[in-house]
Amino acid sequence: MDFKCTGDDLEQIPEEVVKKTGITLPGGHCSKNSMALLATELRKHHGDVIARVPFCVTVEAEAYGAHIKLGNALAGPRVESYLFTSIEEMSNLQGLDLTRGRIREVLDAVGILVEAGEKVALSVEGPFTILSALIDPLDFYKGLRRDPLRIQEILTVVEEGIIRYSLEGIKRGASIISYGDPVGAMGIIGPKVYREYSGPSSWRIIKGIKETGEKVLLHLCGKTSTALEKLEMLRSYPIETDDALTYGQALLGLLNKTTGPIVIGHRCIKGSLNKMSQPVLWGIELK
Repeated sequence: MDFKCTGDDLEQIPEEVVKKTGITLPGGHCSKNSMALLATELRKHHGDVIARVPFCVTVEAEAYGAHIKLGNALAGPRVESYLFTSIEEMSNLQGLDLTRGRIREVLDAVGILVEAGEKVALSVEGPFTILSALIDPLDFYKGLRRDPLRIQEILTVVEEGIIRYSLEGIKRGASIISYGDPVGAMGIIGPKVYREYSGPSSWRIIKGIKETGEKVLLHLCGKTSTALEKLEMLRSYPIETDDALTYGQALLGLLNKTTGPIVIGHRCIKGSLNKMSQPVLWGIELK
């Protein structure tokens, strides 16, 4: 199937939520308590069953040293300047430090939310999205052609960090790990680069999280799961659900029936409050 990303405005803070919490962005990006409160009130406001953190795609990149400008309610966090100017410099990329900065605040927010009884989805970004905040994409793609072995070494470092971050989120009580790599999507980087680099990288991350055996629902971005299925790196299978449920309720219902990791894809986690037009979840098995 071809997955069409429709996007949504769930990360925009409605005026009622601002009045109730007193929290706006970028404040909600930085403090564990603000993040947890905002996630809870956004969930309630939208009538959802899942609280999601963080509210941007730059947390992991910042933990790797990216220079991020947090912006405001109208313009979210984005790259202020690149940390590296060449892939040779990127060879010095260090492992992900989960003990300080915003990434620590996010993990602490997961714990706060879980302790308050929330079902939490931790949003995790893939390697190309992370690397695009560390180096100009043009310089990175030049490196793909000039020094593919070095690129693979860099990807290995990032993949390890993503898996470790995900497992720490699970340890803090996250029910769902929501994984996607929007910058590494096939439609953006092209079939060849996706087949040789981005796709296999995401496959290894999915495999690494699943092989831990932890009870968690790993939810893949529809763009990721459908692209990997096209490349025959995974297969999907239907899981029937109650057609009266919202997508989020169906996910949590499935999670309650499982004792280990389960992978779901072909839809967007941000549609968790939508009524399901078809009573089916799409399970994912790696090949």
